[in-house]
Amino acid sequence: MNAHPRLANWLAGTFRQDPVAPMEVSSEIVRSAEVTGVEALLLRRRNDAPSDTERFQSLELLRRERWLTAAFAALEGHGIRAATFKGWALARLYGRPGLRPVGDVDLLVRPEDVKRARAVLARFEAGPEVDLQTDLSRYLPDRSTETLLAAAEAVQVPGGIVRVLGITDHLRLVCLHQLHHGSWRPLWLCDVAVLLERLPADFSWAACVQGSRHLGEGVLACAELARSWLGARPTVAPPASELPTWFERAVHRAWDRGYRPTPERLEGISLGHLPAALRARWPDPLSSTLHLDAPFHRVPRLPLQFAELVRRSSRHAVRRWRKRAPVERGGTP
Repeated sequence: MNAHPRLANWLAGTFRQDPVAPMEVSSEIVRSAEVTGVEALLLRRRNDAPSDTERFQSLELLRRERWLTAAFAALEGHGIRAATFKGWALARLYGRPGLRPVGDVDLLVRPEDVKRARAVLARFEAGPEVDLQTDLSRYLPDRSTETLLAAAEAVQVPGGIVRVLGITDHLRLVCLHQLHHGSWRPLWLCDVAVLLERLPADFSWAACVQGSRHLGEGVLACAELARSWLGARPTVAPPASELPTWFERAVHRAWDRGYRPTPERLEGISLGHLPAALRARWPDPLSSTLHLDAPFHRVPRLPLQFAELVRRSSRHAVRRWRKRAPVERGGTP
């Protein structure tokens, strides 16, 4: 099966510097792309000249770069090691400034530095929203914070130096991050394509997939999908890997479905609304496979989705019990 969606055909190659062939893209599709992050890319597909969206995002990229250089200089001055990822770290790699939105700032610091880092960043007025993290095990369960910071790369920009995750870790994170969130945002696959085309000559795929074998399969599946759907041309060829049919189908459905809001609580819900509420909670096969550290090949997805539903429900029940338990114990003689 080839689940190649029309949207992928429009996006193919738009992330590069090279001119792109014009195609007709409906206004409705472009409007929906404001949420999925590919508005500038689709507008470029209509007309290769920079759009207002691309110009605006280009200015945002420059502003973010200036903020980051000042922030990293301040953090460095206080002996705080940090690295940024996603956002600006990816947008700077696209073929033209402004093709990708920069979003908020993701910063990784050591746990012992987080309070000092917050104090340093609090001195920057009217800056971007900062997501300060001390642990990326949610996406990289087999990579420690110390290891990630040690492998971070210094990027020289006109205003100074910004440290970003090393490309080996960054590519792994970008792939697993999108699977964690069900791959509903087409921009995330474009990010994979951009990174694949910017791999240094000494890039090691063995190091990139090192760790959980199943998570490595997920990374290779994302890389192969970026090649198949978006025409990505990796500068260092990944290991041969068959793209699972269910994987293509799942990403296609996720793109069609788009963002899934947090479902309403089941407590007090009417019986008439219960089936729809349960469907809204049904896990997608991508995040289910990732969270259960299951194989990406030769295993049916339905049992994994059911197991993921049980896992999530159990976690929810435990959290609720922990919140209620102190109150209940307090009333016991």
